[in-house]
Amino acid sequence: MRFSFRCIRPLLTLLPLLLALPPDASWGKEGDFERLAGYYQELQEAAQRGPFGLPLQVHSEERPNLVSAEIRGIVDHPFKTLGATFVQPAPWCDFLSLNPNIKACTFQGNAQEILLTLYIGTRSYRSPEAATQQPYRFLVRARQPQYAAISLSASEGLLGTKAHQFEFEAASVAGKTVVALRSSYEPSALSRLVTAVYLATLGRDKIGFSRQQSGDGAEAGYVRGVQGMIERGVMRYYLALKAFVDTQELPTSRQFEARLITLYDLMELYPAQLRQMGKAEYLDIKRRERQNQIRLQRTIGPTTPHAAGP
Repeated sequence: MRFSFRCIRPLLTLLPLLLALPPDASWGKEGDFERLAGYYQELQEAAQRGPFGLPLQVHSEERPNLVSAEIRGIVDHPFKTLGATFVQPAPWCDFLSLNPNIKACTFQGNAQEILLTLYIGTRSYRSPEAATQQPYRFLVRARQPQYAAISLSASEGLLGTKAHQFEFEAASVAGKTVVALRSSYEPSALSRLVTAVYLATLGRDKIGFSRQQSGDGAEAGYVRGVQGMIERGVMRYYLALKAFVDTQELPTSRQFEARLITLYDLMELYPAQLRQMGKAEYLDIKRRERQNQIRLQRTIGPTTPHAAGP
């Protein structure tokens, strides 16, 4: 079997992030507010002692049948802003499509079910018609006065992978919001093969964000391989979410451009992990893709679905 690296690369970089599964029972249940809010002090300390200089933590795990990554951080905005925003699908499309590998995002549905479709491609410009479409079920798992949990789900994904999930949760603490993003997937035989080829060639020098542990328990270098791959992906989404929230108070006419610039500058804080292209190229591509997304959503028609619950 022969593989084209040009075709493989975008699939692999998106593999742990753009494929979701039916929602897991790990988030959105009683006691989750207390659990998530409990990370606040730990994250504050991470800003002082951690590698990012920010209240941010990254964890990942690779097992024979599961790969997962989770990012937790503190967003300097009240929960009321985030909680009301992300229980609707439209803001998800607005922030997910900031990712260089997302060519467009659309949504449609009713009170019973909302479908959100991502158009996945390479980091260079690509029309949505030439991209890979992946639909997801949008589900609000919990919506409380101080806590919210939302998931995207799809029973199958790229390269025969399954058991994927992409989840968001937020909790109100001290006038700010503790946020967590979690991505996990179960690899297939084909995805293992393609991933191994990628990591032995194009991805051999790429690193993640968490540290490896040496034999004596001391921290070594940054993780690589599959863990590094899924960490890079979920970090792009966290930074896109932060860029979206940080620009919400701007006039509507200025928000999109400001989000692009903000996200690019955030990704440039981690060039070893996230640098993909120059700023001018990124801005030009995303401006064109934004027009495609608007066109696609208009084709679907005026749809204002209510947030679907479990």
